[in-house]
Amino acid sequence: MRFDIEGFITFDTEDTSLVNVLTGDCIELSQTSTRLLAELLNHQGDLLSRNEIFQSVFDKYGARASNSNLNQYISTLRRNLCDLGVEKEIIVTVPRIGFKISEDAIINNDREYKTPCLDEKIPEVSPAYQKWRYRPLFTKLLIVAAGIMMMFVINYQIGRVDNETHEIVQGKCQFFLTPALSMKEVADSFALASQPLDCSSVKEVYVYRQQIKSSLGNYIQLLIVECKKSKSNCVSFYIREQGNV
Repeated sequence: MRFDIEGFITFDTEDTSLVNVLTGDCIELSQTSTRLLAELLNHQGDLLSRNEIFQSVFDKYGARASNSNLNQYISTLRRNLCDLGVEKEIIVTVPRIGFKISEDAIINNDREYKTPCLDEKIPEVSPAYQKWRYRPLFTKLLIVAAGIMMMFVINYQIGRVDNETHEIVQGKCQFFLTPALSMKEVADSFALASQPLDCSSVKEVYVYRQQIKSSLGNYIQLLIVECKKSKSNCVSFYIREQGNV
């Protein structure tokens, strides 16, 4: 299961990792931290008592459960999110009761994104689950802004100017690629993914490639942001190739 947090942090329960897609920074989580964060995100909007968390995160897996242990894991997760650039308080403490995900947090999972990955296929879900749960327009605009900001961050870090970014027109699509990417690589990646490359309508496509290291191996991941003629009508998804690189 993959979650999107605040539009620029991805949390992958299989890779047990938190990744800032703008900078490429990655934090590996322990198994217990992964289960705890996934449990809270899966129950967004619900208050989970300490006893519920003890049973589902600790006892079920033979881990030692105590208030001090739980408090330490919560503190570590908050620090990890802060280190990756999340200023908002995502995990809220309800004194003497338990914890919950903040109602102001922008959270989406891969069922809502319908993310096409080469190493996993997401089953189709009913349209009701594909709707944005919170602030739909703001979230879409945030993703577009993240994609554009990502291009500027990359160019700044490697000392290149904006005009070195590839701008390629194919059909009715206008592609914006980082210098390390070619149109052939993008087309080949789309050919292996479940979502085809469709340039039958006017759109802008922003593509960013990053290499992510994890304890389960290294992989290359493409972040794709497709914007139709209206900039408010954008979708974001990943194409990921698992394996040592």
